[in-house]
Amino acid sequence: MAEAAKLIDSDVFIDVLRTGSPSSRAAIEDHAAYSVITRTELFSGVSDAEHDLRRLLAPHAELTVSREIAELAGVLRRSVRIAVPDALIAATALLHDLTLVTRNVRHLERVPRLRLLSPTP
Repeated sequence: MAEAAKLIDSDVFIDVLRTGSPSSRAAIEDHAAYSVITRTELFSGVSDAEHDLRRLLAPHAELTVSREIAELAGVLRRSVRIAVPDALIAATALLHDLTLVTRNVRHLERVPRLRLLSPTP
């Protein structure tokens, strides 16, 4: 797989599952990655769609939480006051130099140097 240029946030995968949104579906194509935190968030919200989640995530690279990501997330949490999962996902995007594809722009736009892309509704 070629290196990912985008990190896909949980809400975009949820949008694909719930609505089949063409803009969200297009956003997850082409060498996307996601954080292991996204996997946690997705699996915490469903019980009858686990097979569909695995199939949706399968073609994408899964990025783990390293010590550097954890430390940067702590700094982001403290400095811009975002939730821990959002801080971990933002730190993952920053340290891997990825654009974060999310519908949660309002909370994440405060993170310095974080590139955001929001699928159109």
